[in-house]
Amino acid sequence: MSLRTEINLDVAPAAPGEFAALDLGPRIHLETPVVLAPMAGVTNAPFRVLCRRFGQALFVSEMITARGLVEGNKKTRLLAGHDPEEEIRSSQLYGTDPGHVEEACRMLIDDFGVEHVDLNLGCPVRKVTVKGGGAAIPYRLGLLRSLLEALVRASADRVPITIKMRLGIDDDHLTYREAGRMA
Repeated sequence: MSLRTEINLDVAPAAPGEFAALDLGPRIHLETPVVLAPMAGVTNAPFRVLCRRFGQALFVSEMITARGLVEGNKKTRLLAGHDPEEEIRSSQLYGTDPGHVEEACRMLIDDFGVEHVDLNLGCPVRKVTVKGGGAAIPYRLGLLRSLLEALVRASADRVPITIKMRLGIDDDHLTYREAGRMA
């Protein structure tokens, strides 16, 4: 099956060894350093399994709301689940309350067998950013620090923690340097 389309006809495929492998923590080794970005309403378990059939990568779940998971929301718990075919269980967490984020991270690791947690600092949707979440979090460095510390405590070096972020909340508020340094 060819993955060539009009959009990528002039793009040469990667040469063997062109990109170094990616290691996340001691247990996740990706010979092909590709990560499927978590996308709300898109990267559910069936989609991740389908993508996996096209090659090796890290396939991150759609955004899991920390508060919903901690409070036992049925839909959130369903979103947090993984298919048995998934070799690496990777989940993205969203939240603005460090306590909820910490507890949700523990739950993902202990109850759902998650082996990698990604913090959402990239959602640009207005209903998220207006509440100070997603792409707006790095604009509030104190909150960002608290969330990162909560995740590190919860993971206790059991799983790697990463962040997904944008350059900033908008062109006038670029936050990637400060957020990257803090992380």
